[in-house]
Amino acid sequence: MDRFSKFNPRVTFLFFVLITLLTLVLFNPVYLAISFVSALCYKFKLEGKRAMFYFIKFIVPLMLLVTVFNMLFTHYGMTVLFTAFDMNFTFEGFFYGFCQSVMISSLIMWFSCYSQVVTAERFLAVFGKFAPNSSLVFSMVLAFIPRLRKNASEINDARLLLDDEKSKLKRSIKSFLALLSLTLEQSIEVSDSMKARGFGRGRTSYSKYSFSICDGVCIAAEFIAFAVLCVMKALGKMVFIFEPVIRIDNISVISIVLFTLFSFLPLIVDLSEDMRWFYLKQKI
Repeated sequence: MDRFSKFNPRVTFLFFVLITLLTLVLFNPVYLAISFVSALCYKFKLEGKRAMFYFIKFIVPLMLLVTVFNMLFTHYGMTVLFTAFDMNFTFEGFFYGFCQSVMISSLIMWFSCYSQVVTAERFLAVFGKFAPNSSLVFSMVLAFIPRLRKNASEINDARLLLDDEKSKLKRSIKSFLALLSLTLEQSIEVSDSMKARGFGRGRTSYSKYSFSICDGVCIAAEFIAFAVLCVMKALGKMVFIFEPVIRIDNISVISIVLFTLFSFLPLIVDLSEDMRWFYLKQKI
């Protein structure tokens, strides 16, 4: 069980927003590696074996593509690996592209974890009181995309079973028209359901999620960690030079430890819960 996803939606939403910002701002191989490993571990926690196939089939090819693409078009640096077509391919360009691939992969995995933890219902719980209409529209749009894919897959399977049209183009057109009709029909049903439940007759909000002291402590810790890391970044405590020669200019050990604790917060929460349950079982 993922204990972190059971926290108040404000805690989980804030964590994913801040870890995404830090991954973008702290473009440093040390912090990027920490963010990448923590995102991968949390995805394994949420999905299990599916995360392994996702990593091998999507993340690894993406990293190779970004690294090679950057190396082909970036030739700065002094450490020449090889020369081809009168162009020098340097280690600095390769390493910078690799760091870019790690950053993009980390962001993709964090967004994947976000989609599983912060569902449409939890998103509404975060912004329902401040922007009810906007949050409702946004959550409906997010729910519309997987529903559209599911309907398209069902329609394609049904047409393949019927096999009444040999032309792929005509079959695709008929499938698209059927999908359009089904989507419009579902939209009318949603509209009638919302109208029957009193939508638009007055602003009301309900949330089944309570806000505990533990949630407040987590939010305070997230804000403090984010603020401290931003201040250390501004003070030049996280400097890593890529050009002309790769070197570490100034990196604070405190910032590394703090960012590690912040990145692994979901797993730390789960580990503490597992240790608590183990202790309680031993007392029985």
